[in-house]
Amino acid sequence: MPRLRVGELELAVETEGTGEPLLLLMGLGGDRQGWDLTRADLARRHRLVLLDNRDAGESDEAPASYGLGDMATDALGVLDQLGIERFHVLGASMGGAIAQHLALQAPTRVASLVLASTWGRTDGFLASILSTWRLQVERLAPEEFLTGQMPWAFTYRSFQEPSPELMAFQEARRARGALLRSVAAYRRQIDACLAHDVLGLLPLLRTPTLLLVGEDDILTPPRYARAVAASLAGSEVLMLPATGHACFLETPKLFADRALRFLARQRLSA
Repeated sequence: MPRLRVGELELAVETEGTGEPLLLLMGLGGDRQGWDLTRADLARRHRLVLLDNRDAGESDEAPASYGLGDMATDALGVLDQLGIERFHVLGASMGGAIAQHLALQAPTRVASLVLASTWGRTDGFLASILSTWRLQVERLAPEEFLTGQMPWAFTYRSFQEPSPELMAFQEARRARGALLRSVAAYRRQIDACLAHDVLGLLPLLRTPTLLLVGEDDILTPPRYARAVAASLAGSEVLMLPATGHACFLETPKLFADRALRFLARQRLSA
């Protein structure tokens, strides 16, 4: 697993597959393993760049606070070192928010965006949830904390009858041991999410964009996707049935299929 130095941080990154480059950005506290149930399908058509964000996975912890724009700059630095000039981006939750900053920083380099389970401005509802998590992560053991987050990520279906793939993913995650980079790292990522607000800037973009949202997503409900679409010309919202916030884990085949159908219509040369 290579680590690339970007500024003062070393970031963990993997590449897999062939085709047009597709940068994958995971959400709050997550690492590149979060794509385990979709990466094989995506890699059949794209060269994947799977990045552990700063303060997550095997990347370095940040020495101080930062914003999501700084995480977008990290991603651009990784792509520069890999020699990738133009690319597509798929971001989930916080990863989708980072992707918005990335497109604003480098609009000519981002060919298209797939934004899943994400938002463009942190309102009072989401801020209340994130602020509560910021307190809980310090007071609970990591396993207890992540168990408490499960209802925000998955629908009742995954509690009643989880798929074999999801059960295997969760068991593998537990077997890896460390579930969070650290309490301080998680809190820094939350603070970056709390400050996220680019709705007023998105009209500057002309990037083809697909917004994927689970119809049962209670953390970033469909109204967030519609707000981003209203600000971003050339975007479309696609509701994924019978799934929640972690749609890339709960219904991974459907998620990958819809993302790939959209990406097939976008070409780097366009």
